[in-house]
Amino acid sequence: MHTADSLALIGKGDSAMQIARKLKSKMGNNAPLITYYYIMLMDRSRDNPERMVLYADSAMSFFSTQERIKAYPDQYLKVLLAKGDACMKSKQYNAALDYLYKGKKLLAEGQCDNGQLAASIASIYYHQKNFRLAAQYWAENYRRIGACDTALTPQKRFYMQQGSLNNCALAYQRAGMEDSAVVYYNMDLTVLNKADSCGVIEKGVLLGARTVLYDNLGGLALKNGKYAEAEKYLLTCVNMDIPLVDGIKTPPYIKLAELYLVTKQYNKAEEAFKQSKFLIKKFHKENSDSDIIWSKLYAQYLLELKQPDKAFQYLKNYIRLNDSVEKASANIYRVDVDRELNTFHQQQVLTELRHHDKLNQIYLLCITIAVILSVIIIVLINRNLNTSKKNQRYTEEHNRRLQQTLTELEAANKNYIRIMRVMAHDLRNPLSGITGLTALLLEEEGFDEENRHILGLIQSTGLNSIEMINELLKSGLADENEALVLQPVDIKALLHDSVKLLQFKASEKNQEILFENDGLPIIANVSQEKIWRVFNNLIVNAIKFSYNGGQIVVDIALTPDKKKIKIAVTDNGVGIPDKDKGHIFDMFTTAKKNGTNGEEPFGLGLSITQKIVHQHHGKIWFTSQPGETTFYVTLPYNKV
Repeated sequence: MHTADSLALIGKGDSAMQIARKLKSKMGNNAPLITYYYIMLMDRSRDNPERMVLYADSAMSFFSTQERIKAYPDQYLKVLLAKGDACMKSKQYNAALDYLYKGKKLLAEGQCDNGQLAASIASIYYHQKNFRLAAQYWAENYRRIGACDTALTPQKRFYMQQGSLNNCALAYQRAGMEDSAVVYYNMDLTVLNKADSCGVIEKGVLLGARTVLYDNLGGLALKNGKYAEAEKYLLTCVNMDIPLVDGIKTPPYIKLAELYLVTKQYNKAEEAFKQSKFLIKKFHKENSDSDIIWSKLYAQYLLELKQPDKAFQYLKNYIRLNDSVEKASANIYRVDVDRELNTFHQQQVLTELRHHDKLNQIYLLCITIAVILSVIIIVLINRNLNTSKKNQRYTEEHNRRLQQTLTELEAANKNYIRIMRVMAHDLRNPLSGITGLTALLLEEEGFDEENRHILGLIQSTGLNSIEMINELLKSGLADENEALVLQPVDIKALLHDSVKLLQFKASEKNQEILFENDGLPIIANVSQEKIWRVFNNLIVNAIKFSYNGGQIVVDIALTPDKKKIKIAVTDNGVGIPDKDKGHIFDMFTTAKKNGTNGEEPFGLGLSITQKIVHQHHGKIWFTSQPGETTFYVTLPYNKV
């Protein structure tokens, strides 16, 4: 099946399917490799989203029992990500994110996907035009290729590496980070040259890959005004001796037209427009986006030739085509990857908490009985005090015991309050219903501004209440004595992932999170989920209390004695007043204030963070002055 997969990658789909069908007839429907057969069919049906979903469902049907999921976790992970890809193609975005979350959970448990999850998330961000995050995830995809599957064929490894490098470079280019784009384009060129020298990849395939790379480099040179360099790259593309099977030369011809238009070489521009239009018509299905760009450029060309009436017609065509594409892609802009993945995680936590409800009810009953007994004791003691002075010594001793009982009662009451806070998750359902209904009403027409303002206040209040309840549910108050489950974790990679996921949140305030990752692992035995929460709490606090356009610096290193890992999160925000410095780690502290954009605090995050750090035998502290605050965390470092 791996041979068939490699043949499919180099464009020999028919040969690949013949091998796959022969293997399928031999292994039947009960062998795990059957999933590869359906995934291959799914990849060959990318122009038919509904058929992709059907093939993905066929692959998923193999894992109808928990026994098979446990027996073949690697295949199950591949099928989950394939199903997520099929759902994205069919615009079932919430379902796609659900499968991505399940895949992410398997990765956290030690499975490996050769970077496929990162590539899927990168694709979502690219279609949302969040090119910087897309580039970062494609870079992660490249780093993880071959990390777990050492049996990758040279052809498959080449296609995976070359594709991720080219996508990463293009995303950096579209994000305006041209230095980074050049780095990854050069890495892509190195991969192509190495494959060419080894002779394991067909020449036609390499020429096609070079055509795409030189087209991108030509576009970068054109953008920077390096017209001679751009013309050299683009002419190399259009003169490549490769078959025109999918209109691969359409983009370089369009860029040549733009180049000649800018340099006022109108005769050459006309020829480039003619060639590109011919390819667009011949391969319209593969070049729908190129038609939009062509119409816009040709309108500019006609204006240069003093033909405004014709230019107006092509400009109208550009607007029509562009509006159609934007409308078709509108739903994907509403997909918030981080929020949805966190929602799935919270739903799972909520399900687990419900399993503890019966035990919590028993605790509540015991506390109630203790309170009643305490009241009875108090009444009996008071009666004894009033009936006889002769028993004063006895009464004093009894009072001492009573005071001890009251102290224990206060402790019991605190536990009762904590349990009630944990049970507060039951309030989330009605609150979610209120906010959901309010959101639907806000989408309706017919409400005046005053009513819309009131509905907005209801929605904002509900969302703030849900967020506060979520903080209570994550606090772990009902499980203070729960033993940590430690495992070897690359702390630096975990911090890097946290920074990347929260960069999206920081971008909402035009902030930048700076983190230098040299790629060298720092591994320690920790609870990955809890340390992830520590990093998230500290970075989210830095985002919340930093001004728009600010910078947040995250750093990690070993202490000089190599015995501890030291993490620092520095912001240039509002700072911590001296009067509050002694209370910010208190549970439900009064030392809290709104963020720089009015974000509402709940006073739980730093208390939870301190508790997790102490459970790991670590230390947390901070330094603060107006304009700069740094939180430090140290964790024990034992070489694993």
